[in-house]
Amino acid sequence: MAEALFSEFQAAAREQWLEAVVRSLGGEAFDSLLTQTYEGIEIHPLPHADDLAEIYHHRSLPGQFPYVRGSKAAGYRARPWLIAAELDIGNPREFNQALREALAQGQTAITMNRGLQLNDAADMRAALADIELDRFPLLIQSETRAPEMHLWMRVALADETLKSLRGCVGYDPLSALARSGAMPRDAVERLAAHVRTVQAASPQLGSIAVSTAVYHDAGANAVQELALAIAAGLSYLRTLNDRGFSIESISTKLHFFLSIGENFFLEIAKFRAFRSLWAQVLRALGLADAERRLRVHARSGSRNKSCLDAHVNLLRLTTEALSAAIGGVDSIELAPFDQPQGKTDKFSRRLSRNLQLILQEELRLIQLIDPAGGAPHVEKLTDRLARAAWSRFQAIEAAGGLVASLRSGAIQAEIEEVAARRRLDLAKGDAVLVGVNRYVDSDFGRTPLPYDANRQPAAEATGLPPLTGIRLAEPYETRGAEAEKGS
Repeated sequence: MAEALFSEFQAAAREQWLEAVVRSLGGEAFDSLLTQTYEGIEIHPLPHADDLAEIYHHRSLPGQFPYVRGSKAAGYRARPWLIAAELDIGNPREFNQALREALAQGQTAITMNRGLQLNDAADMRAALADIELDRFPLLIQSETRAPEMHLWMRVALADETLKSLRGCVGYDPLSALARSGAMPRDAVERLAAHVRTVQAASPQLGSIAVSTAVYHDAGANAVQELALAIAAGLSYLRTLNDRGFSIESISTKLHFFLSIGENFFLEIAKFRAFRSLWAQVLRALGLADAERRLRVHARSGSRNKSCLDAHVNLLRLTTEALSAAIGGVDSIELAPFDQPQGKTDKFSRRLSRNLQLILQEELRLIQLIDPAGGAPHVEKLTDRLARAAWSRFQAIEAAGGLVASLRSGAIQAEIEEVAARRRLDLAKGDAVLVGVNRYVDSDFGRTPLPYDANRQPAAEATGLPPLTGIRLAEPYETRGAEAEKGS
């Protein structure tokens, strides 16, 4: 059919396309169209099938090593990604009411963030009352409280319900170390005890989490995020293996919580590259059936969200969810668009949920298997990201591993360097946040003043320097508010 359709057209070689582009530039060199990402990857504006010649993974099939094209041969046709949504509600009973409504309206997984005020088993019982926990997986990442949360579940829930729990109640002390500069002295012992306890009471439930939110929200690029994710995962495997756990048993309890960034194609490539990287690690450790151990939960990031013209955040969430879905993740969690303003409501939470439902039910992404497969631009990005992230991971390993690299401050310095470039690009207008530094809606009554590119966050005086989350729009919002007060 395709041959008949195009038979009347003369085939054009790549060189002819390049010549046509150069003519259209009016004397400018073709290289003027090349751009660099924050990862140091050069973006070619005219991708071509020839780019795939040296990329070995594109010849694999979905469900085959290295799993770039998905860990399941049938993709989302076998199982659609799980729809999670952040419920920014503190009271356990109010949380429960909102959760029951959300599950009835299409949400398919349960998350609990740090804002939920859980203090004992009674609070946990109230939060999960009348929820069909055998139907809806839990997707919980906690830097410090996962052991307590599962303890309260053991008190609040019947044994049969505990055994039916799926998903993850993941303890992640390394994220706590990166975020606060400190980690409980007994963190390793607590982690080992948590893994044993969860395995005994809830054998289908994951117990170890690796989150990249602390790095992503501080400004990390995709290469850094991938390298740090596999470094953290390997650190947990080694630590628990040293305490008597087999690598095989631990690997099935590990869930990755990766943040979603703003660069659409790069994010698709990031999720695809991650599967190949972690599969390589598992194969090196002697695990053949890596596809059973690739669990990726995607969360919307916060660094590109704004209080100004907050509905634009909804558009950002749309592209982020789409990139994660095309990237083949197992579940997606979107924060409400008005979260930067400090308080969400039923309307904004509903939109975040319905956004994913539209991608599944109306756009019908769940009918496709690896929709990005074979696209030269995405495949080339995937390959370059994976190679760069593996090199960065090897450098972390050579420096003594993730903990040593955090304690030295090397990781924090590298991420701050990228964050500074992001801030500077916004200040110069080389990067755009719609409604913040360009295309500002005057109906909001303020025009943000230019951001001072020399402004830097205060550095820690002593101890391990923590990573601090940024919102790139915040300086513009603050200065806009100051200007409004002075007018």
